[in-house]
Amino acid sequence: MDGLDLTLRVVASGRHIVRVTTRGVQLSIGRPVEFDSEAPDVSAVECALAAVGAEIVGGLKTFAERRRLVLDDVEAVVKARLEAPLVYLGVIGEMGTPRLSTLGVKVYVSSPEEPGVIARAFHDALAVLPLVGTLRIATGLTTDLVVA
Repeated sequence: MDGLDLTLRVVASGRHIVRVTTRGVQLSIGRPVEFDSEAPDVSAVECALAAVGAEIVGGLKTFAERRRLVLDDVEAVVKARLEAPLVYLGVIGEMGTPRLSTLGVKVYVSSPEEPGVIARAFHDALAVLPLVGTLRIATGLTTDLVVA
């Protein structure tokens, strides 16, 4: 198999809501960037960052299962920096391009397994995860693993 074609239907369905449908599953996403910490919807940027964290956590769990490793808990903290956010708002005089300039994911694992075994599974998972592979080049994505 030389590729996997993905298709999503994305429709504006409200004042600040976009509805996404793929494989018969729907989700709602809010504004592209959200500045209000009380906003009820997940922004598109937050959704993208959540996808990276979910890919890494889910990828590690999958690789661990394949190797019959026990992982009690897996959690990731995703941190990113959005450059020039005021350009997105159209603030006069602001310069630059709104983009993620840094992206870091710290993964915490609780497991009875040897830390080196978990680190190998983590490294092997990262090597084949599509978002990780793309964002390492685009943003300089960094990943850290903490095993307890």
